[in-house]
Amino acid sequence: MITLLLALATVQDTTIVIHADSSGATLEARALPRVVSEEVIHFYNAPGTTRLVGRTRLPRGNEWRGDVAVRNGPVVIAGRVQGKIIVINGDLLFDTGAEVTGDVIVVGGTVEDTAKARIGGEIRQYREPLLYRLRREGDELVYAPNLRRRLFNPGAHVSWGNADSRSSLTIATGGTFNRIEGLPIVFGPLFDWKLQQNFRMRVDALGVFRSAGDLSDKRSDLGYMFRGELRSGDVRPVGFGVRGFDVVSPVEDWGLHNSEIGWAAFLFGRDYRDYFLNKGWAVRAFAQPQRQIALSLELRREWQTSVANQDPWTVFRNPEKWRPNPPIDEGHFTTIAAGAALDTRNDPEEPTSGWLVRTTLEDSRSTDVTPHAGVPASVRDSIPRSYRFDRMFFDIRHYARISPSGRVNVRLVGGGWVGGDPLPLQRRLSLGGPDPMPGHPFRSSSCNAAFADSAFTDTRIAACDRVIAFQTEYRGHLKLNWSYNPSKDDRPDREERSGSPRFFWLEGLDVVVFVDAGQAWLVGNGPNRLPAGRIPRFDNWLVDAGLGVDWGGFGVYIAKAVTTGERLRLTVRLDHRF
Repeated sequence: MITLLLALATVQDTTIVIHADSSGATLEARALPRVVSEEVIHFYNAPGTTRLVGRTRLPRGNEWRGDVAVRNGPVVIAGRVQGKIIVINGDLLFDTGAEVTGDVIVVGGTVEDTAKARIGGEIRQYREPLLYRLRREGDELVYAPNLRRRLFNPGAHVSWGNADSRSSLTIATGGTFNRIEGLPIVFGPLFDWKLQQNFRMRVDALGVFRSAGDLSDKRSDLGYMFRGELRSGDVRPVGFGVRGFDVVSPVEDWGLHNSEIGWAAFLFGRDYRDYFLNKGWAVRAFAQPQRQIALSLELRREWQTSVANQDPWTVFRNPEKWRPNPPIDEGHFTTIAAGAALDTRNDPEEPTSGWLVRTTLEDSRSTDVTPHAGVPASVRDSIPRSYRFDRMFFDIRHYARISPSGRVNVRLVGGGWVGGDPLPLQRRLSLGGPDPMPGHPFRSSSCNAAFADSAFTDTRIAACDRVIAFQTEYRGHLKLNWSYNPSKDDRPDREERSGSPRFFWLEGLDVVVFVDAGQAWLVGNGPNRLPAGRIPRFDNWLVDAGLGVDWGGFGVYIAKAVTTGERLRLTVRLDHRF
């Protein structure tokens, strides 16, 4: 199955990436079909095309004559375009009385208010961004696919439809390779219909095949993810959604990225997460009052149970035993979750300026929870039959360019218990390496020293009530401009004349110097606990420092713990630290 998916990834131009959250998935197309990319690049590079860059507006009464391509919009048109217009990686907004005599194509963005304009040709919209690099001082584009993403998220789909409505069949990796499921594979249909102007309906019905086999005597090796969504508007959407799920969910998912978790497990048998079975339903309302602000409110009903390790095959260290997956506090939970996000970054993939702020607040209740008997009283108080707890988590990031080649990025992340009864095992936290503290061992601060029950032996369970971490880094860019094309002959100017894409392109690397600090702790009165209104003293925080190099997300780092006598540690990352 893995071989099949990797083969499909090399011949398909669009992959579907599954972003698993606590109990579901969001499906997002990650790359334009190759034929569309070539069409857009050919149009942009054509001698008769007028090329514009950045925020652009055509006022009422004005006219553009000839074909126009705008890169990195947004674009607002109130006048007349006598020809065809393509917007690359930006949004297009029409004002009343606007006119375009030719086709309208938007890639990496949305088209809004087409009813206000007269369009002489067809309208096509692709949310997937165009992957390119500039040549000849920005006068030409060259196709530059993100091979790193395609390798990390193999999959394929077949689509039908037009710009208004689409349907597709997909097969893709449904999360990360892990010691519970092996490699989960999702498969099934996806439907996206335009019901009326600026009003859409989406339905996803996906099965989940767990390649490691049956999880227990009560469960098969198949799960499912169903989602239905009604959405009004593209630029500032408002909507309502429902979903049902039978999935394996992670206990902590805020450290390493999904792809890094999966490859570490698949290659070396090192799984840096714990898991539980999660089955239930949810309803959700969401709104985006401003382009940079997103709000959501969700009601979930979940049945959460423990699951033991399977024994999936790994490339290296296959004979070694996996770290045991710890048990959880089982039961049915009803949760109300409120979420908010502010995103002012200039680029979501390679930001050099702006803020990203995300926060969630959850209120959960249960009337049939079964607390695990092996949790010591020094870690948490008893859990009542009528159970309720509140939990919050936040992630604040700031990106700033301080020189033409230098950037400073900072991050403050944390959360945990904020009220009610003690947290269940599956909602507890820890801190350590390889992320966000690469200079420290895995879960070096996890509040689990008092666990003596055999069910928790060697599990390194995360048992803290709260966690906080601060990360800062300086990135200095070095320009290299290395390339490799195995089909290129000895004539060095062949590519420049033909415009054929390089198979491999390395524009340069970032030299990264970083410092991290943080701590995890128990809340309450008694030994090794802190009152609810306090955080650990700064002289008790874990601190590490290090440096590394980052090639477009692929990074190699060395880090050293400052506050403890740990050895120098080497970490390989498949995405930016944050």
